[in-house]
Amino acid sequence: MKAEIGLEEMEKAYERLEGKIHRTPIMESSLIDQVIGLPVKFKCEHLQKTGSFKSRGALNSTLRAKEAGAKGVITHSSGNHGQALAWAAKSCGLPCTVVVPENAPPSKREAIAAYDADVRLCQPTVKAREEDCQRLSKELGYTVVEPFNEPDMINGHASIVKEIFEQEPETDSIFVSLGGGGFASAIAYYTAKTHPDVKVFVVEPQGKFLKQYLDEGTLPENDVVNTIADGVRVLRIGDYCKPIIEAHCKDNLITVNDDEIREAMRLVWTRLKQRVEPTACMALAALLHYKPSTVHRPMVILCGGNVDLNFLP
Repeated sequence: MKAEIGLEEMEKAYERLEGKIHRTPIMESSLIDQVIGLPVKFKCEHLQKTGSFKSRGALNSTLRAKEAGAKGVITHSSGNHGQALAWAAKSCGLPCTVVVPENAPPSKREAIAAYDADVRLCQPTVKAREEDCQRLSKELGYTVVEPFNEPDMINGHASIVKEIFEQEPETDSIFVSLGGGGFASAIAYYTAKTHPDVKVFVVEPQGKFLKQYLDEGTLPENDVVNTIADGVRVLRIGDYCKPIIEAHCKDNLITVNDDEIREAMRLVWTRLKQRVEPTACMALAALLHYKPSTVHRPMVILCGGNVDLNFLP
C-alpha cells in the first residue's frame, strides 16, 4: 500500500532512514560569500550515499517495498536514481533492475552495475523508459519504484529539510534544482508545514518551460531538455509533484542556462573545492545571477556529485 504524501509520513521516513544514510555536512566559502554578497551555506548532498540526495527517497521506498513483500524492485533512470535504488536494494537484500537511456553518462551506468543491478538500455525518451520499465516489471514480478513521482520517494527526500534546520536554524531560503520535481516538492512541502516563513526557490534549466506548464498545462512536443545538467533532462514534472510546486513555489521559480550553470560549477570546484555535477550547480547559478532581494541567509543544496570525468563541461 502506497503512503500518502504528508508530514506524518515524512517524519516516519526520517526515523526509518536514521543511521542508514549520511547526515551530510554544511559548507561555506568566504570567497563565494563575497561574490554573492550574502553568507551562503551549502548542504552537501553530493557527499550522500551513492553521491546524491536520491538515496534518501530510494532507501525509504525500498524499505517500504520490502515490508510489503516485494520480490525485487525496478525503475528507470538517467543515472543518480538508478544508482541509489541499486544501492538501496542491495542493502535490503532485494534484486534490482534499472532501465537506463542509452545517452546516460557511462560513469553513471557503471555505477549502477557496481551495486549488482541489472542494467537494461533503452531509447533516450521518457516514453521508452516508462514502457520498458512497466514491461519488465510484469515479466520479472518486481515492484516499480518511480524516480520522482512516488509518495514514498517524496516522503524520504523530505528528511533533508529536518537536517537543514537542525544544522542551520537561521536559514531563510532554500535553493534547489528541479528535474522531475520529487526532491523539490518534498522540500517545498515539508518547509511549508514546519517553517512557513522560509521560501523555497526551485531552479529549472532553460528549455524546461515549467512556468508555462503551471500556467497553461502545456509543454513542447519533445520530452527531454537539451542541457548540460543531465540529471534534469526530463521535461515534465510528476503528477504528485505539480500541485505541491504550484502551491508553494510558483512565484519562486528561476530559470538558468548552461553558461550560468558552468560559471556556478567553476565557483564550487575552485572555491568550495567540491566536485559536483552540473545539475547540482543550478541552485547556485540562480543565486549568482538572479538573487532575490528578500533573501538574506540562503541554503544552496548541492544535490549530486556523480560527474562523468570524460565529459566535463
